[in-house]
Order: sequence, then C-alpha cells, then structure tokens
Amino acid sequence: MQTFHGHIYFLENEIDRAAIIRENIAKAFPQLTYVGRLIAKPVGPHSKPMFEIHIPASEIEKITPVLDEMRQGLSVLIHPVQENELEAHTVGSRWLGEALPLDLKALTKT
Repeated sequence: MQTFHGHIYFLENEIDRAAIIRENIAKAFPQLTYVGRLIAKPVGPHSKPMFEIHIPASEIEKITPVLDEMRQGLSVLIHPVQENELEAHTVGSRWLGEALPLDLKALTKT
C-alpha cells in the first residue's frame, strides 16, 4: 500500500504551538498510520525541527486540504514513500505554505 509522509516544520520558539498542532492532527485523522514525536533539531534532509505523519494514499486527497487549514502557518512537506528518496522529496512532493530548503545530499545514496 502506497504511503505518503508529511513533515510539519517549526522553529524552536514554536514548539508549544507545534505540540498542539500535532495533537490536533492526531485527533482529527485516526486513519494516519504514524504520528511521530516532535524532533527539536534539524535531522536528515530537513532544515528545521519537525514532526512526521504517515498518510495512507487512499486518504491523501481527503487529508491534505484539512491539514492545510490546521497547520497554522507552519510549512508542511508531503511526499510519497518510494525507493528513490531524492525524487520523492523533490519531483513527487508538494508543499503547504512556504517551501523550505532541504539537504538533498542526505537523500542520495553513495
């Protein structure tokens, strides 16, 4: 089953707001297969602190517009889960809000 990852980004001084948004998302979307913890520092290709959600492909069109309303100005990256992570995070991705820079080197296999 195809899955999408959603990464919801926040600044260090927005962690309390991000925690509330995370809780609201978890309550609003019981169909999510994963709601990750708040990661308070940049990790992997992500240039800001964030938390991750996993969205079943069958729910993506239903969840995306509601997620856009719930994000309270935070940037959200949504991408498909696929073997080519670089392509997933660039060609196959979409942003809600401001698109943020990603460390694409972290996505290439050496």
